[in-house]
Amino acid sequence: MRIGFLTGTEEWLRKQQLAAKHLRMRLEGLVYPDVFSLPYFFVKTFDFIREGERIPKGRYDLLLAELQGSDSQLKYLESVVSAGDPTVAVIPGPPEILSRNLTNNKLIMVKNILVGARYIWAYSDAVRGFCDGLIGRRKSVVIPWPFDRVTTRRIARLDRKDRRIGHRILIQVPLRFSGIAQNHPFVLKGVLMEAWNDLPDAIKGKVTFHTFVYAKEDKEKYWSSGFPEGLPMHLEEKMGYVSFVRFVAGCAGVVNLTMGNILGRVTFLSAALDKPGIFSDNTGINRNLYPDSVVSPFDTERLRDLLGRLFAGLADGSPDGQLLPSGKSVVEIGNFPANSESMNKLLAADRVCVES
Repeated sequence: MRIGFLTGTEEWLRKQQLAAKHLRMRLEGLVYPDVFSLPYFFVKTFDFIREGERIPKGRYDLLLAELQGSDSQLKYLESVVSAGDPTVAVIPGPPEILSRNLTNNKLIMVKNILVGARYIWAYSDAVRGFCDGLIGRRKSVVIPWPFDRVTTRRIARLDRKDRRIGHRILIQVPLRFSGIAQNHPFVLKGVLMEAWNDLPDAIKGKVTFHTFVYAKEDKEKYWSSGFPEGLPMHLEEKMGYVSFVRFVAGCAGVVNLTMGNILGRVTFLSAALDKPGIFSDNTGINRNLYPDSVVSPFDTERLRDLLGRLFAGLADGSPDGQLLPSGKSVVEIGNFPANSESMNKLLAADRVCVES
């Protein structure tokens, strides 16, 4: 199968960077859990296509495209879908992102794209429901994501320098103070401080909290708001995928409370590495992987109990079973070969229906 992926960018350099990143990934024997890795369910290599790039007739059997919110991306994707050849699979992003700057003209384009595309592949029921609601009928399909438990565990071998004494807790990735993706860090900090103050000094001396900030405005807010004050908080530099996986492998627990519809990459990495965790209940993958330790970010009473269990496990030297992932779910979600087979069957069944 010949596959192309519409990158959503006009920049030639950005396209080359994506191609180089994925070439390195293949050489390392990895599959990154991002939208651009979906073609690997079907093929070993594919092409990246810039926004506005002419697509010769007959070159591709299938085009994949993430549904974004910019005018230029929507116009280009609408023209590709309306051409009818090749077949197009649209992967919608979070509704919060798509609807952020929505206008009537954009809404018309979005509906035309969703109606005209052969496939709408959603990463959650919430995203599926949003898209189907826009077009007024059931069309979207929730698909597996390119998570790979076996590979994740293989690359998680710790460097000798990372075999430290103590308990490293990862929280809020990424940490957001503003925008539609904010995860209300001070709500978490308030409860975290209460649980922290109850800890014996012997445990306090071994526990550190680590977070990541990707946006400039959030980094400025991190310091100006005094967020790290009162806790052994460490702001980490941005890492590559392999480095981040190994960082998570060195953590004693993960706390990630996010808002909106998310893919759940951090949740999967935590579960694949058997880490005790506390996650927001806003998405299906979180509820499947950590059925007993999901919580609403504003349910401070339950959050306080879960944090207490996390710290008690550190003191006892054995994690609380309520905070551990579902082994069955992580194997199913991270079974890349089985998920690849199911995706190929989906396309094969559709071809039979079309040809008949």
